[in-house]
This record gives sequence, structure tokens and C-alpha cells, in this order.
Amino acid sequence: MKALYTTMIGALTMMATYSCNGSSSKTAADSDSITAAQALRARLDSVSASGKIIFGHDDDPVYGHTWVGDEGRSDILEIVGDYPGVMNWDLGGIELGDSVNLDSVSFERMRAEVIAQDARGGINAFSWHSVNPVDGMNSWACEDTTIVAQILNNPEVKARFDEQVRSVARFMNSLTDTQGNKIGVILRPWHEHTGSWFWWGEKQCTVDDYKALWAETRRIMDEEGVDNVLWAYSPDRVTSDDQYLERYPGDEFVDIMGADVYAYNAEKGVDQYRMAVASTLGAATRAANDRGKLVAFTETGLEGVTMPTWWTEVLLPAVKEWPAAYVVVWRNAHDKPGHFFAPYPGHESADNFKAFHADSTTLFARDLNEIR
Repeated sequence: MKALYTTMIGALTMMATYSCNGSSSKTAADSDSITAAQALRARLDSVSASGKIIFGHDDDPVYGHTWVGDEGRSDILEIVGDYPGVMNWDLGGIELGDSVNLDSVSFERMRAEVIAQDARGGINAFSWHSVNPVDGMNSWACEDTTIVAQILNNPEVKARFDEQVRSVARFMNSLTDTQGNKIGVILRPWHEHTGSWFWWGEKQCTVDDYKALWAETRRIMDEEGVDNVLWAYSPDRVTSDDQYLERYPGDEFVDIMGADVYAYNAEKGVDQYRMAVASTLGAATRAANDRGKLVAFTETGLEGVTMPTWWTEVLLPAVKEWPAAYVVVWRNAHDKPGHFFAPYPGHESADNFKAFHADSTTLFARDLNEIR
């Protein structure tokens, strides 16, 4: 088990910290009154203060490179004997009332795995690839550049959007531990908006409409009493701090300044990746420092992990240069052989990932259980 600054972290977790609801600080005497979101914020603040970073993986315990649906499995677990510290889940499909999400993960199984991850000390995060409320097309159907404007201005579309968001709120409110206490989680809506591949992207709506989309989402979630969510803002690659903040919805709506940056090519793209991380995660870091927010590397990875030393020679130096509370790599698809972003048993980068896991900077679920 890696050594942690447990005394300092234990003290910090007794304190409430900033939240987008404007809460004031609390001490151990009244710590029972803090929300699940505030408790999670305190834990992440503690990790950041320790100079460490939590490793995360999308859909980690529900399928892997060569398996699907098994209980108690994880490609990461089978390599290093521990689960990722963060598990990311996607809510796409919940707005339709579907029983499974867009990657065929049952929402009931998802809820059970969220509870299990919380019980082992880990953290849960959510993205949401929602269909649009105009014609029900998926997130990537972005030819219609009026969708966000219609959400804001067309009463019928706005009503459908309202119900979509309330379906997310109901799921968030249903995430409780075995004692019935709400589980603090991270929600990252309307992500990668600096690109134009989603219906809420840069070319699909105006700056003001994007900000209003965030505000409307928060209004509905707040009406539903959601108080266990930390909100993450996560642009895709940017080239300047101004571009990073151009569509920032406001301090009252955001807890985590995130960055989504993928590597496209191991042979020729590593230098470009490092530069993109420096510009995008660097912008997130500077914005967070100015605003008292957390920083996170919300999505990254190299598809197929085609560089055997990727973990210690590329990703680890990047997160050491730009420290964040956590870093998440994308999923290991069981039905697309080349679409994986974490190692699996027998993969050529598995030994290098063991070195990544052993580094004193990285935290996994068992490490986090020490600092609950």
C-alpha cells in the first residue's frame, strides 16, 4: 500500500469546502450536515493537496476486452489486483426510459456497481451522451444547428428536455449506500463542446445558448433536490485560455475544471498530444487556480494502447506536470477489438501499467479506502 498523507487528509475531510451552492465552511462539530457532494469535494481536495492523482477507467467492472457481464471482473483488477479509483459511467439512454444505456449497460447493474465502488472507497463519475429532444437523434447527429436554441425557446422541446434532465436527476437521487445515505458523484454534461461532433457543440449553438443550456440543466436538477453531484466542465482540445473559458457557464455551476485530450497516434502523435495536454489541461489548471475549483483530466487515452510504455513515458509525466485530482481513460469495448484504452491481461503494455500503478503518485480504489 502506498504511503499517504493520512493525517493531513483526515483533517481536510472533516471540513466542508467550496461548492456551487455557495456553502460556507464547517468543522468536525457539524460535519454531519454537509452534503454528499461537499464530502466528495473534500476528499478530492485532499488528494490534490497530497500531490497525487486518482486513476480512472470507463465502464471498468461491467465488460472488458474479451468478456462482458461477468460479476467481480475488471481488466485493471486482473493486472494489478485493484480496481480503478474512479469509474466513469454513461447515462445515454436514460432519457428515453431505456433499461440499458447506449453501450448496453443495464442501469440497474450500473447502480449496483456505483454502490460497490463507493463501498470499496472508490469514486464514480458520469457523462451523458443524450439524444436530442427535437427529433430524438443521438448525440452525434449534429447537422441540425437549432437544437439548443429550440430547447431554450420552443415550449414543446423545452418540456421534453425538462423531462430528460429530470430522468437524470431521479437516477442521481437513487444512488444511495446500504445505509440509505446519498453517494457523492461527478456529473460531466455537455462535454467536449469546443468540438462540433455533438448537438451541443461549438458550431451547433451560440456561446450564450450553450451557457443557458447549462443553467437550465442546473435549474431542473436543483428543483429535483439533487445535492450529491459535483459538476465538471470539460472542453476538448483548446489552444488558448480564452478558448477554454469562452463558453464557461459560470462559477456557480461548476466544481471541476476538466480537459478531454486524446492521443491519435503513438508513432507520430506523442509530441502533439503533450502539447495539447499542456494547452488544454494547462488552461484548466490556471482557470481552477483562479476560481478555487478542482482540476481533472476528465477523458484521455491512446486507442489500442499501441505504445508499450505509454503509461510511464507519456501519461504519467503529463499528469505530474499538470497535477489533477483524477485522470480517466476510456472504455475497453468487448465488441470492438481495437477499441480499448486500458491494458488487459496479456497486452503488451500490461507490465508498464504495473509500474504506473506502483508509482507513488497514482491512487487506485484501495488507496482511496485509506482516506475515506
